[in-house]
Amino acid sequence: MQETSLPLELISNFISIVILIVIFIRYFQYTKKLDVIKGLIELKDNNQLSEQDKEFIDQNYMEYSIEHNKTATLLKLVYPLFIAVAGVFIFFFSWQEALIHLNIVVVTFIYLHVRRIHSKNFVSFLEQLKS
Repeated sequence: MQETSLPLELISNFISIVILIVIFIRYFQYTKKLDVIKGLIELKDNNQLSEQDKEFIDQNYMEYSIEHNKTATLLKLVYPLFIAVAGVFIFFFSWQEALIHLNIVVVTFIYLHVRRIHSKNFVSFLEQLKS
C-alpha cells in the first residue's frame, strides 16, 4: 500500500487562509462596534448621554486601553521572532518554497497590525467620548 502525504505547501496555504478569514471576521466585528461608537458620539453631540452610556464608555475605554497595550507589546516581542522564522524558512527550504511558507509570516504580521490599529482607534474614539 502506498501512503499519500499532505504537501507542506498545502498546509501553509490553509493556515494563511484561516488567518485571512479571522482578519475578515475581526473587520466585520470592528464595523459593528464602530456603529455603536458613532451612535454614542451622536448622543454626546445632542447631550443625551445617560449614566449607563457613560459607564459603558469608561469600561470599554479601560478594556481597549489594556488590549492596545498588550497588542503593542506583543508586536514588539514578535518582530524578532518573525525575522527568525523567515530566516529559518530561507535557510531550510529552496527560495520558492520559502516564499510560500513566508506567506504565513506575512499574513500573521498583517493580522497583528490590524488588531493593533483597531484597538488604537477604539481607544481614541472612546477617549474623545470621555472628554
